[in-house]
Amino acid sequence: MSEENNEAEPLKWEKQNDIAVLTLNRPKAMNSFDLDLMAEHRRRLEEFEADKSLRVLIYTGVGRAFSTGIDIKKAPDFLHWKAEDRHRTWVTPYSMEISKPTIAAVNGYAMGGGCELALGCDLRVASEKAVFGLPEVLLGALPGGGGTQTLPRLIGLGDALLMMLTGESVDAAEALRLRLVQKVVPADQLLDEAIKIGEAICRGGRNAVPLIKEVATEGLKLSISEALWLEQIYFQRNREEASEEIAERLRAFQDRSKKGKS
Repeated sequence: MSEENNEAEPLKWEKQNDIAVLTLNRPKAMNSFDLDLMAEHRRRLEEFEADKSLRVLIYTGVGRAFSTGIDIKKAPDFLHWKAEDRHRTWVTPYSMEISKPTIAAVNGYAMGGGCELALGCDLRVASEKAVFGLPEVLLGALPGGGGTQTLPRLIGLGDALLMMLTGESVDAAEALRLRLVQKVVPADQLLDEAIKIGEAICRGGRNAVPLIKEVATEGLKLSISEALWLEQIYFQRNREEASEEIAERLRAFQDRSKKGKS
């Protein structure tokens, strides 16, 4: 994607069937967020959550960066706000408890709040050019957009502390080794790969997909015995709420099996 792209639309919002693609489009500012962009981003997340026709959200960026987080030049007072105001203004799918799957297609630098935005998604696909980092400690600060909580949950406490305490970044290959990302692909295949994953998710049950995300997320807060019981509750809920869809899919599966044997 070219850095000469028109920035008149700093947050592009496109719909491709069941998938929404949200493109950060401030390449000259490394796709950092000013206050207007933060407000628009929250509005789009609310729209995505409310739109029953949309099932997956994909993030990506224009230019060399996925995002470098907060634009201090355009939002100089943001870091001095009260905690509740910052928490309400800077959001990620994780902090807003978005019920549907979200994918970060990380095309380049994901630093600071930009890294935290990627961490706040359910899945991460990285370009070979992607770089991840939480360098706030080098400025005498700490990550404040979710990083201290999401990164340890994804890669373990030791590796997360190594990144956050040193401020050192990791490239795409190391991010894959750490399982910070699920896939690494060539830059020109990044968005196609994210859409391919999104389409695969959309082939799953409309009721089952968000329930899988919810029960997996909630289960992490419990002991394994409690989590296994929670799974049974969600299993029953799915059977009751999606009984017609499940029956239809089973019939279609059986019909395909019969045709395959004939």
